[in-house]
Amino acid sequence: MKSAMSISVAVLFFGLLIAISNFNISFCNGSSYVGCSETEREALFRFKGGLQDPSNRLVSWNIGEKDCCTWDGVVCDNFTGDVLQLHLRNPLDIFYAEYEDYERSKLIGRINPSLLDLKHLVYLDLSGNDFTASHQIPIFLASLKNLRYLNLSNSRFVGLIPSQLGNLSNLQYLDFNDYIHMVYVNRLYVENLNWLSGLSLLEHLDLSFVNLRKASDCLLDINKLPRLVTLKLPYCEPNRFPLLPVSNYSSLATLDLRGNDFQGLIPEGLKNLTSLKQLDLSFNNFNSSIPNWIYRFTHLEYLSLRGNSFRGATLGEIGNMTSLQNLDLSDNDELEGKILTSWKRFCNLKSISLSNVNLSQKISEILGIFSGCISVRLESLILGHTQLSAMPFYVL
Repeated sequence: MKSAMSISVAVLFFGLLIAISNFNISFCNGSSYVGCSETEREALFRFKGGLQDPSNRLVSWNIGEKDCCTWDGVVCDNFTGDVLQLHLRNPLDIFYAEYEDYERSKLIGRINPSLLDLKHLVYLDLSGNDFTASHQIPIFLASLKNLRYLNLSNSRFVGLIPSQLGNLSNLQYLDFNDYIHMVYVNRLYVENLNWLSGLSLLEHLDLSFVNLRKASDCLLDINKLPRLVTLKLPYCEPNRFPLLPVSNYSSLATLDLRGNDFQGLIPEGLKNLTSLKQLDLSFNNFNSSIPNWIYRFTHLEYLSLRGNSFRGATLGEIGNMTSLQNLDLSDNDELEGKILTSWKRFCNLKSISLSNVNLSQKISEILGIFSGCISVRLESLILGHTQLSAMPFYVL
């Protein structure tokens, strides 16, 4: 009797679990989903109204389509229908696309303040478009308080980056890359970077080609960001490198300081960045020997010191950096030395460029070193103008 009762209870319990499971599945399939609100739909439609769209990227943004969550580039909450993300970057890459195709695929016009009606927006990518009509970056973007991701790179903005963006305290990703204006006087610029102190969650900061000459302590201000993983400052012309140690960059994995006319020694403020995986110091004016502390960056996968004036015989020490995948020491014509057998441990290397470096050794010796595990992944080996000796030629 007890056994039968136990079985009945078990069957009842199992049936209840199935009922609960079916209820959850039905809920997840959207039985209570209502789509985006009329307010957000109209906000997006007004945003579209301020734009030209030569390639019809926004053809699905039709006011007759009631649920804006089905529109291209719009991502909503699965249950509430709130618009969470706008993915509106130019689908063509400025570096790889034909220029005419890239220009045709841009959205052109101004950013409508109607975006402020998207109260739950966390992700906004408008990169690679043409917002010349807006002129400067709109200050009202600083009112999108929930933003975690903001990408305005190569979008034809000019002038001062508004300091009010420091109010976006939830930001984790911020990109102002201004490559498109690299040859123009009226690039994006900042007067200071004090406002970054409000972005304590920031992990990715790209200010490539942004004019930093007026921001006297910009690198010290950036140093106050405790979670930064990626920092890109190429061709920004900061007026000086801080003499103080770089202390808060314990999480930094990528550092790009190309083309900033830094002179003399590589600042020792960088020597504690042992977590780095990518380091680019190319096209500066460093004119010393490569400092020994850089060889302790054993996690480095990418290292470029190209286009400086490094000197001395230091190539052997690089053999300790066994995580390297890409190494570029080219165009340092006072750098000399030999590729030692320790380079055989470079089992992860994919590309090496040593052009215009004085190697002073035989080609056969180098090929012998590169015949081990390094040959498995190596895709590019550039040794032009390196003073190499040819293999001996015998006449029989």
